[in-house]
Amino acid sequence: MAIAGNLLPANAESVEADGSAWVSLANSGTPTRAPGGTLGDYCLRWVTTASGDTQLGLAARVAVTPGAEYWACSSVYPPAAGASSRIEIRWYTSGGSLISTTQGPPVPAPSATWHQVGAYGAAPATAATANVVLRATATAAAQSWYADRIFLGVPFRVAGNLLSFNAESIEVDRSGWGASSNCTLGVTSSAYSYYQAMTLTSSAAGACLARSLLDEAPSVTPGTEYYASVQVSPGTAALTFSVQIRWRDAGGTEIQTDATTVTPPTGQWTRATVIATAPAGATTARVGLAPTATAAGQTWALDRLVLAPTSAANIAGNLLDYATADIEVDVSGWTVTAGVGSQTRDYVFSGGYSLKAVADGTGDMVIGITQPVTTITPQLGYVFTPCILRTPGVTRSYLTRMEWMNSTGDVIRTRWQSWGGASGTWLAGPAGDLAPDGAVSVRLSIVVPDAPAGEAWYVDRVHFGIGGLTVRAVPIDGAGAAAITVRGLSTGGPGWKWTLLRLVAGQPDRPVRGWSGDLVAQPVGGDIVVAEDYEAPLGTSVMWRVKLWNPSGPGALTYVSDALALPAETLDVWLVDPALPARSTHATVQTLPDWQTSAKQGVNEVRGRRAPVVISDVRQSRTGTLALVTHTSDERDDLWWVLASGNPLLLKWPPGWSEADVYISVGEVTEAHLTEYAEVHDRAWTLALTEIDRPIGGLVGSASRTWQTVLDSGDSWAAVLDAAETWLDVYTG
Repeated sequence: MAIAGNLLPANAESVEADGSAWVSLANSGTPTRAPGGTLGDYCLRWVTTASGDTQLGLAARVAVTPGAEYWACSSVYPPAAGASSRIEIRWYTSGGSLISTTQGPPVPAPSATWHQVGAYGAAPATAATANVVLRATATAAAQSWYADRIFLGVPFRVAGNLLSFNAESIEVDRSGWGASSNCTLGVTSSAYSYYQAMTLTSSAAGACLARSLLDEAPSVTPGTEYYASVQVSPGTAALTFSVQIRWRDAGGTEIQTDATTVTPPTGQWTRATVIATAPAGATTARVGLAPTATAAGQTWALDRLVLAPTSAANIAGNLLDYATADIEVDVSGWTVTAGVGSQTRDYVFSGGYSLKAVADGTGDMVIGITQPVTTITPQLGYVFTPCILRTPGVTRSYLTRMEWMNSTGDVIRTRWQSWGGASGTWLAGPAGDLAPDGAVSVRLSIVVPDAPAGEAWYVDRVHFGIGGLTVRAVPIDGAGAAAITVRGLSTGGPGWKWTLLRLVAGQPDRPVRGWSGDLVAQPVGGDIVVAEDYEAPLGTSVMWRVKLWNPSGPGALTYVSDALALPAETLDVWLVDPALPARSTHATVQTLPDWQTSAKQGVNEVRGRRAPVVISDVRQSRTGTLALVTHTSDERDDLWWVLASGNPLLLKWPPGWSEADVYISVGEVTEAHLTEYAEVHDRAWTLALTEIDRPIGGLVGSASRTWQTVLDSGDSWAAVLDAAETWLDVYTG
């Protein structure tokens, strides 16, 4: 199987076909394929023609990116112990001229066995291609050398690591590290990542110390939080091991050391992490590795060594600190009620540890952060996403909870989200909420209802930040309607759909009308949607629910907005064109309609029977006459404009009138003068109404559209008019 990220062709990497991917550059015969190796069934063989430097290169150079850092490595089998070999990366221009060479160190073979050589460097600014060159020092003619698992590519790096790739992974040598006291350093092929790791061997019983060298003492910023970590595998005993950040001032003096001590078990790799804030006066930092030996000759293998700002390891935008979010040092950021919490390696989603909570059976187990998050802005949406694993076989649902608190610490609102899903696997459920007015902090927790004693739950990689699925509704001034902003629609994933519903107590849920029809089973086209609801009742508590779901599999999210009561006049009704909401107005009621209904009936008198046989169809919709009053010429003109289209209208009553909002068709209309005096603008209206079903279709335009909106919609009047066929199109958008 090809090595991921290798720029070399497969036959150059593992020589499974023949040796044609390589050519002799100096002091060797033609490269050939030989049985054995470290990758596949064959390896590369070349035979020296004389003693001295022997070189082998790629038959065809590979393309590289200027400025990018590349790593080359190979397994090499020498003819004898002590024989020296190395690898090079030679950089070339697009015209084929050699620019420079990145050389790996010569590596004397510890014995006649496979070992690694490596080189690491950045491609020059004018580089277009590169050649990988294997070099060895032959002590005689006809010596056979072997190579396999040959690689050139951009290596994986821990995000934000301030140490070099070689200091991080020891793939070239251990030159980034020095033994400070009571130890020696070496290299081993038993690695956590890639092919090599560093070894630390105690010289005697007592404290040992190795440090990154001055070339690996990167700059730091006082007040910024950093972490240092290392993967540790003890070779002889489970002894204490400390990882340190050793802060240095501008003069090179170590002014403070922060450390975390662990006792890693033998026979496995364990991550040790220290998190600390750079103190005042710190300009650089070194990483310290400090095991405590009980005898000479005790060994620790060390790999994946990191010094980085915690912002690089934490989830982008996370308002939880890295120590709380990833549980890499301890569980001090968490409390567990009705259970016991501990740091564990049993199941890990990110880093080296997770939080394990074991219920004691005394009630609902609550796993919560110790300190509430205080960087809260009211009416901003936030999302809480803990990664949760239930012990295999446990199918109990759990809850994520956000408790919003005011400046005195009182809880002013609690938002819950219930989650199910499979057991024995990590689940990440993003629960969103709008911070309510008055909120200054939030307390986050995971609640396991009625957890029986001994049941174990795991938490890792916890995120809380701006975002999430939320709905916010606000009144549209002077329109008798609500503007609804839905955010977080991209929370689900590709192919998900969403629906927006209006919730009114005592009524069935109703869909909100959108620009192309009801907002039901809509494809997700972006993260944010703004809708305008002109059919919401007046003066009544209304909420809006968004549902986001996966139509092709499991997964669903919902969110319900805060309640909103739209402003209502005491004596005025609204006449709203549901499809063309710009045609909407309100007027004072003079007389309520006396509703009438009729039924088609056939009355059949049967001989010999006292009562007739009546055959009836369904009762027809209501009809009635509504009397209105307008007081100004503008009110009169607005009412005529609404009625002029002949479109179906929605009649919205003030609350408490014992009248349900109704869709109507307006028939005959009478505008009457209240007095004979011409300068009196008051008019009395009678509207013949027929109740109809809710009309279908989407919205056209918006009642909140103004001339400023038109002005902002194009660079010039020509652009505005080009986009419209009529002035009505300009008006409605």
